[in-house]
Amino acid sequence: MGLATSEVVIQLVDLLGATAVAAIGGVRETRAVQQWATGLREPQRPHVLRFALQIALMICTMRSRELARAWFHGANPALGDRVPLGLLRDQPLESVQVPIMAAARTFAARA
Repeated sequence: MGLATSEVVIQLVDLLGATAVAAIGGVRETRAVQQWATGLREPQRPHVLRFALQIALMICTMRSRELARAWFHGANPALGDRVPLGLLRDQPLESVQVPIMAAARTFAARA
């Protein structure tokens, strides 16, 4: 069994910050993120948060936390100059999962 959703949120907040996690999770307030982390509330899109954690951990392992944060917030040429965080927030995961994973792998592999 994988991580509990609350643990996914805790790790993601540690890597990307509560504001980014709120955006990825489709909410406007970080209060919701705190409630997800404590288990008081379940996010509407836990699968998107899990995917974001997978990407963040991959980039952090190969590069650094700071570069992972920058990657999520920056326009990405491999994604048609769109911002990964915005794609995760605004699009169905099924439509952006493959291109985001490919872009993250390319970025993480650069030395």
